[in-house]
Amino acid sequence: ATAFCPPEFTVGELRRVYEAVWGVVLDPRNFHRKVTGTPGFLVPSGGTTTRQGGRPAQLFRAGAATVLNPPMLRPEV
Repeated sequence: ATAFCPPEFTVGELRRVYEAVWGVVLDPRNFHRKVTGTPGFLVPSGGTTTRQGGRPAQLFRAGAATVLNPPMLRPEV
């Protein structure tokens, strides 16, 4: 999913890619914990953005890890 994001992206932007592909709404807190908890999947870029308004969100870039461990499974619809 990181391939469909800009070079620097927020966890929320990455979550929206998963939601669009899977056609489901994901819990933001669980998603954040999952993608930031896998070592090397996301790398903090050191910046923040206010692209979506509200408080600044941390920017990430894709890391060397290409799969989540344990894997994220598509929720039943």
